[in-house]
Amino acid sequence: MKRNPLFMLTVSSLKAYLRNRGAIFFSLLVPLMILAIFGVINFNSAVSVDIGVVDQAQNPVSQTLLTNLRQVKAVKLHTGSLDSELSQLKQGSRALVVVLPAGLGQGPASIPAYFNQGRPQDAQAAIAIMSQFADRASFAAANVQPTFALKPQPVQSRNLTSVDYLVPGMIALSIMQTGIFSVVFVFVQLKQRGVLRRLMATPMRVSDFLTSQVATRLFMSAVQLIVLLAVGLFVFHIHFEGNVLYMLVVAVLGACIFIAMGLAISGWAKNEETAAPLANLISLPLMFLSGIFFPRSVLPGWLQTVTQYSPLSYVSDGLRSISVDGASLWAVRWDLVGIGVWLAISAAIAARLFRWEVT
Repeated sequence: MKRNPLFMLTVSSLKAYLRNRGAIFFSLLVPLMILAIFGVINFNSAVSVDIGVVDQAQNPVSQTLLTNLRQVKAVKLHTGSLDSELSQLKQGSRALVVVLPAGLGQGPASIPAYFNQGRPQDAQAAIAIMSQFADRASFAAANVQPTFALKPQPVQSRNLTSVDYLVPGMIALSIMQTGIFSVVFVFVQLKQRGVLRRLMATPMRVSDFLTSQVATRLFMSAVQLIVLLAVGLFVFHIHFEGNVLYMLVVAVLGACIFIAMGLAISGWAKNEETAAPLANLISLPLMFLSGIFFPRSVLPGWLQTVTQYSPLSYVSDGLRSISVDGASLWAVRWDLVGIGVWLAISAAIAARLFRWEVT
């Protein structure tokens, strides 16, 4: 029975990849080590509490209260609309959300205070702080020293942790590393040794060879997603709301971008001394500026605008939305559009730069 050449090439390529200890180390073990380090370090155990304030009063009393709160080191103060702050509370990003009602300071007032039922210690600390400042504001208010009283109301939330945020980012990072570095170093070596040039003289179709190499990396990207997600679920007990198949779609499409980048770099570079710095020059800024280890909101405004269009941002944002928020593929359609645009750009550059031999 005659076997399909493409299938045989793919199996052979996969076996060669799995026998490469260096490739396995960087594609699976390094992401697992980083995930373990960040998972063990509990970034959610900070001494400060997150308090959201919805200022519907917009008067000197409410402004004085906000000014005083900003001076407390133990408080991370957030302001916004009621819907946005309650949404953050339900996500676990707030310990308490306080609503300063219109007309605050004109008489006795009941101040709604929605607290995070899943974080009782933080919620109690936040309520105590807000009660203290409400009392101060009450005595400082004009007229007849109106009384402000907090009215606590529990809200159930998911209480997301830093690991919930980290796992999808690590999946995106491992996909990028595999796509770029495993392609760059393999193809540069094959080109330097003249293997690629000799392969063109065989009856084997060039398209079958390239397809087998791409299929191997796509398979490994799927394996990386499953392994890292399993570690997140069973070791760190992350909150997973999404669909694994949706994540696989985003991961595979994202992997295609970085495989194309790897082909472009390996096609242009004449040796490993040139290829390695170029690969790092592309991957390192993407790694630290695409919201992998920390939210892009901590970056300067202009840098947030630039990095939201990076290929790794589209991949990590799409994976994170599916994992954390349970988003559908339609809900992450703009991330998929961004991935599609970058795939077209990367494929065009790879087709332009790739060479089968050193020139």
